[in-house]
Amino acid sequence: MNGGADLSGKWDGVYAYPPVAEAGPVTPFVAEIADSGGHISGTIIEPNEFRPETAYATLEGARSGNRVDFLKIYHGAGEEYDEPVAYAGSLSDDGNVITGRWIMAEWSGPFEMVRQIEVKLSAEAAVEAEV
Repeated sequence: MNGGADLSGKWDGVYAYPPVAEAGPVTPFVAEIADSGGHISGTIIEPNEFRPETAYATLEGARSGNRVDFLKIYHGAGEEYDEPVAYAGSLSDDGNVITGRWIMAEWSGPFEMVRQIEVKLSAEAAVEAEV
């Protein structure tokens, strides 16, 4: 499926820092992706490591076969988030998991994203579920 997979939708992700004392924690994020013929764009929200608030970012990149590459740019999250982050990953055969590495200046680490699967019930099944 991955050759023509459409990445549009919501994805739950997590990224980790290298194992050094000054590195940040493993960080969860949620991405909303729009895939238009292999060009991907979207938004990311995640906890702000330096302030008690949410960090917001946009993403722009490309999908080709099982390869997924994008650049994450933070907006208004503080000077600690001024540097863009490049992500390079591989899409699983079922099109529901992206794994790879992120890189920013001298920092790099692994990431994983899992597609949020929406379960659509038929009207009949929804009525049975309510009973």
